Amino acid sequence: MRASTIRVLALVIVLGACSSGGFGGSSGDTLGGVGNIPGNGFSDGGLATDLVNTIEYPEVDGPVLAEKIQGNRIIIIGDSILAGTASRYGGAMCSKLVPMGWRVAVEAETGQSINFGRKVLKARIYDGWDAAVIFLGSNVGGRISDFRTDLIAIVKSLAPRPTLLVTTSAFRDIQDEVNAEIRSVAADNKSVTLLNWEEISTTNGVLNKDRIHPTNAGRAVLVEAISRAIGTPETKGGKCLDSQFVDDSLEPGVIAPTTTLMTTETTTTLMTTEPTVTDVASTTTVAPTTTVASTTTVASTTTLTKTP
Repeated sequence: MRASTIRVLALVIVLGACSSGGFGGSSGDTLGGVGNIPGNGFSDGGLATDLVNTIEYPEVDGPVLAEKIQGNRIIIIGDSILAGTASRYGGAMCSKLVPMGWRVAVEAETGQSINFGRKVLKARIYDGWDAAVIFLGSNVGGRISDFRTDLIAIVKSLAPRPTLLVTTSAFRDIQDEVNAEIRSVAADNKSVTLLNWEEISTTNGVLNKDRIHPTNAGRAVLVEAISRAIGTPETKGGKCLDSQFVDDSLEPGVIAPTTTLMTTETTTTLMTTEPTVTDVASTTTVAPTTTVASTTTVASTTTLTKTP
């Protein structure tokens, strides 16, 4: 008689990727999900008038930008949060600012960190800007000290042009440090005005569940808040200017696959009849008992950190 028992453990594969809901606490984290911007069917800037008109906007810390300039050319630099207001995603920013008289260029790409601001200004600093808006910091991209260094360099390169710095939403602990640096740099530079998006973004309906990206209504609120902070220029003739930085292919975030393979554990028992020996045929049947137990566990964890 033969009996066979096979015991099988499940094969488990766990793949983890950083998304807008999965963040580490280190200052080097790059935020996955900053790149979830509206699709091609996104409508223009006339959104969510109820929330836009009923929300309480805090006073900016510093002068309204238009009060300090005679021209009307403004460059607006950011990551996917601002990219969602660009012409390729509905044009909410231009829809609001151009009728006010601003000539606007939105330079914003998905997944970008603070050094993107330096990259943009290296290419466009001499294009005749009268003012600027900088909204970077949701992707830290490195150490907090490096963030501060890059932000100071951006502000200094723009000075004496008035510049609006925007704080981030407080979606994770490290943003407290980011916002503290933004406020510190604003306080140390007379050319800077501060917009408290951190406070505005706490209003119900402004942010998606990730607590980072605006809803459609929140996007309209962001545009309105910026428009109030920069004011109406004396010079008229507004225009939506072409953007040079429109590459949204950057794959932001930390891609950290964790793969655990647990193979089958097999136990096989073979049982035969007892040995029988006869004097006539000298026939011998040998019934050994064999146990084969094989267990293999392969655990592989690989972390690939991609910093923009």
